[in-house]
Amino acid sequence: MRRVIRMGVLAVVALIPRPAHAQVGVPAATFADRLAELTTLADRPARSVAVTHLVLRRDAAEFTLENGTLYLLAPVGGRGVAVAYRGSGSFRYAPASPLEQHRLTRTYRSSSLDTPLSAVIFVFSDSTLAELGRSVTFSPQATAVPLPGDVRGRVRELIDYLSDPDSKSPDPDVMGDLLNATTSDLFYAHVARTSGDPVMFMLDPYAVEASRLLGRTRRAGWTRMTQVVSQSRLQGDSAPETSERRAQIDVTRYTLDVSIPRNNAGEVKFITAARLDLTAAVPVGPWVAFQLFPKLQIDSARWGDGTAAVTAKLKDAGELWLRLDRPLAAGETRPVTIYYHGDLIDRYDDLLYIKSSISWYPLTLEGRTKAVFDMTFHTPPSYRFASVGDQVDSTADASGMVRTHWVTAAPIRNASFNLGVFETLSAHGEGVPPVTVLYSEQAHRSGLLPGAYAKERVGQDVVSALQFFQHVYGDVAVKQFYATEIPYPHGEAFPGLVHLALSTFVNTSDDGFDEFFRAHEVSHQWWGIGVDFATYHDRWLSEGFASFSGLWYMQTVRKQNKLYFSMLDRWRNDIMLHRGEDAALALGTRVGDVADGSDYQPIIYDKGAWVLHMLRVLMLDLKTMNEDRFTGAMREFYGSFRGGRASTDDFRRVAERHAGARLDWFFDEWFSGAAIPSYKVSWKAEPADGGKFRVRLRVLQEDVPDTFLMYVPVTVTLDGGMARVRVKVQGPRTDVELPLMPSKPKELKFNDLNGVLANVQAVGWSD
Repeated sequence: MRRVIRMGVLAVVALIPRPAHAQVGVPAATFADRLAELTTLADRPARSVAVTHLVLRRDAAEFTLENGTLYLLAPVGGRGVAVAYRGSGSFRYAPASPLEQHRLTRTYRSSSLDTPLSAVIFVFSDSTLAELGRSVTFSPQATAVPLPGDVRGRVRELIDYLSDPDSKSPDPDVMGDLLNATTSDLFYAHVARTSGDPVMFMLDPYAVEASRLLGRTRRAGWTRMTQVVSQSRLQGDSAPETSERRAQIDVTRYTLDVSIPRNNAGEVKFITAARLDLTAAVPVGPWVAFQLFPKLQIDSARWGDGTAAVTAKLKDAGELWLRLDRPLAAGETRPVTIYYHGDLIDRYDDLLYIKSSISWYPLTLEGRTKAVFDMTFHTPPSYRFASVGDQVDSTADASGMVRTHWVTAAPIRNASFNLGVFETLSAHGEGVPPVTVLYSEQAHRSGLLPGAYAKERVGQDVVSALQFFQHVYGDVAVKQFYATEIPYPHGEAFPGLVHLALSTFVNTSDDGFDEFFRAHEVSHQWWGIGVDFATYHDRWLSEGFASFSGLWYMQTVRKQNKLYFSMLDRWRNDIMLHRGEDAALALGTRVGDVADGSDYQPIIYDKGAWVLHMLRVLMLDLKTMNEDRFTGAMREFYGSFRGGRASTDDFRRVAERHAGARLDWFFDEWFSGAAIPSYKVSWKAEPADGGKFRVRLRVLQEDVPDTFLMYVPVTVTLDGGMARVRVKVQGPRTDVELPLMPSKPKELKFNDLNGVLANVQAVGWSD
């Protein structure tokens, strides 16, 4: 039995996200039962009602259900949490941020999305059902009937997109509300467009940037995976951003007992007992989720009093679910010990491949809170071992394994370790902690990469980089430093510990890359560890700063400016390949897309380093070539935010104090913007009175907005000397007369010192 409802605008606008705060229904006793209710929505009967012109609004999104049928899907956890619509209508999404409009334009060729729809499925923990109930009645006397086939297909499609493609584990924020039977502002819409791939809209109250438009991942075959097209904070939310997620539960201390035995076949196992001291930041539970490496399997869990704890982890899932013995109030604590094992380490010859350097222990979904780590490792005596923290003990245990005990002096964000058939080398330098290098001589002899000629240079560079960065930035707070070899082509950094690619232990290249690479990882003790970035937007404060720092160190240790500028030139070429794409530093980890992250390295690392280099040149005293303003800004930034998180605005304010001028225009262009200028330059010298010369300079600026501004260094080579000036370039054409030159100009170099990331072309003078 259907009832036709003619509705006006149903405007449900969430302003500031609220965490889950109230229970409606009964929390799930088991993860599997609640998951089954969700995943079988399409197969269970539903009730329906016809609707006309229903308009539903959520932040920047608007859904118009023009003429069709609304289906109340089967309950989950005893309550209605999902509605499906089939019929005509439209979906509109219009973000306010220029950055997000640009992102939307890249994907959909328009700064807003307005698309016809043929179906939409809503999943929610908010007031949607109550709002609908004011105008729509799903008669309890009406018989629930099976969903039409096409609607069933759309609901199944929603479940696919909402879930991890490998483990089929649903989005943890959606699943958390369903498990806990709580109300929150959570709202998810799966929009089937009349043409093209579906789009998804989500309001996630557990994320700081709660409003998201998602689309199908490009270049991912037929896999139903989503990627964020646009996301932003909700309208009216202007609180400072210091995190990407709103805190729910923190781990304040980890007590880890890790066994890494080696069997007769040479395989390496990984077995752990992890005690987590949990503290609720807000009322939470009973179900809470953690991140854990997908290949790790849970054996059991126990509370502090020894009673069993309920956990759930789907095969190959990256989430571990824990059911608290009761919901926790804000500030309450609860210790739990989780026992697990799994396929974390592979062995090939004498090389050990650790598949995850971080998520080998349970992390909160936010993943960046700090904790004290108290870790005991049991390792074969044939392996050398290093970890974060201070080593407080090393003995042989009853089984013949080596037992080492490591404790961090203060809370840290990430803990890691390394082990292998290593030899050790000690390196020392005045004023810095002793350095131990763990390298795999045997692995090189086996033929993978013959020779291990650079181990001494690795130790020397680590020590020298520590000394250099302490001089320019400030002291580092570790007592011992480890540099370990990993059989991967990348590096990673943790407090007092860096993992370095195997290749850098083979030789030291002539082009300066190895010095740069080693110093890049060392500099993370200052950038990313010493000063953490506030949100994903500020990721360049870690990786871009580290790349610039490695470049600065290489310039200093090699004493060759040529190598410094040559590396900048190579990076510029890579950046230019991505010109016109998502080249804004502010996009952070959203640069590129899920299936193809090729934009991330050239933008966040290389362009980030270029921005610091441009700031260095901008703050340089061209008369004396004194760099005190830039060095002072970097030192103050580290000193002011050491041990905490900082945003790009925080850095801008520090830089402005040392520059003695506003720099908002600079950061608007190079952090928030994506434009990169091209300059066509011509100049002309003419005799002037008193034997002096007048130099006229013309610059045509392209590929950027007319408001784009830079102060470009210009060096004029004269008979018997040189003159350096800055030229303000703004708008399509700049004509300027330089200060009178004391002798005849022989050469003019526009954009000297690579002061601007740009393409520069010299053209002939034309009157």
